[in-house]
Amino acid sequence: MADTKCFRCEYYKAYYTKGRTNFNRLDNGLCTKKNETVDKHGECEKFRLKYWGRVNRKQLALDALIENINLFAEIKQILEEDDEESLEELLLEFTRRKKKGM
Repeated sequence: MADTKCFRCEYYKAYYTKGRTNFNRLDNGLCTKKNETVDKHGECEKFRLKYWGRVNRKQLALDALIENINLFAEIKQILEEDDEESLEELLLEFTRRKKKGM
């Protein structure tokens, strides 16, 4: 079958050579499933089609932004609770000293 060529497989990792200004892809690569060098036009029974899903960068950025906003909200809540506790302790100390001085 033409669709089961190694270069379309998830387990295929191409070999490259270093050129003067770039890297050149070779016609051989590593089959990570068989752990051996294979020809890119070869075929085998362990073939698994690569997933070429489209990445929506805007959605990824929005998801990361929402996650960070939620983290900042949690930090803000912790700091506000800490400030309230500190203020209560300060008021208790002030009233205790005021009563002691009277």
